[in-house]
Amino acid sequence: MAVEKTYKRFASFVSQSINTSLSVLKILLQSTFGLRLPVTSNNKCFVLANGPSLKKSLEQHTALFKNHPLICVNTFAMTAEFTELKPMYYVMLDPFFWEIKNETTTATFNALEKRTDWLLYLMVPKHALKQPVLLGLQKKNPNIQITPFNYTVFKGFPSIAHWFYKKNLAMPQSLNVSITALFLGVNLGFKDVILVGADHTWHENLHMSDDNILHTKVTHFYENDNEIKYVPFYKGGHKEKGTQKAHEFFDIWSRTFYAYMLINNYAVYHQCTISNASDVSFIDAFKRIKL
Repeated sequence: MAVEKTYKRFASFVSQSINTSLSVLKILLQSTFGLRLPVTSNNKCFVLANGPSLKKSLEQHTALFKNHPLICVNTFAMTAEFTELKPMYYVMLDPFFWEIKNETTTATFNALEKRTDWLLYLMVPKHALKQPVLLGLQKKNPNIQITPFNYTVFKGFPSIAHWFYKKNLAMPQSLNVSITALFLGVNLGFKDVILVGADHTWHENLHMSDDNILHTKVTHFYENDNEIKYVPFYKGGHKEKGTQKAHEFFDIWSRTFYAYMLINNYAVYHQCTISNASDVSFIDAFKRIKL
């Protein structure tokens, strides 16, 4: 037993050492040094994930959200709440938004361009800065400030990771944009970051067809029940890449929930508290609170 424990500790140390070395090399090759985020003067912010439970939270606590800085994500600009709540920060991570032109992406950027009449920091990975749709957006609407961040995934010793996180040179792997939004909330300088609308009840929305095609029902707070349909779960959202197998799907979930644990550990290091006030949520990394 003692030998096995020693072996596991040694194997873990070797693995962490290799991952740390590779991550540092990746930072040197991929990250842009000197990227700075706008520094907040506020203590508390809310991160609005787009899960179904967000609808109830917004309806019951509108005044609360109006009185604090908000970080929203993805297609939030198309909702009525976007102009009502006027979020200060808007996070996009998925290349889908600037690499694919379809009804969703076009409507999102049109809404951002035409509806944003207040200062909005649109936060995107730095490698997206030269995308025409983003360049055109900032040119057409000066209220929108494109704010880049380094999406360089760090794996390795936590103490070293936290140092690079704090310098905005790296971050944990983000398989969900809410992870990125929480990380940026910490690095913006907020000491109290509250997550709402992060249901993460994906397992309840799965269906396997008779021909072994995994389908999922993707739900958001702004959709009606009759708009929600089961669709094949394509790899990276691209039909031509085929559908995810069941083990791949659950692996993504596992890494997603693990990333929340990493974010919480970093928040503690940063003397910040992340709380989960989602009315429904399977995330267990953060303290649960009621609004």
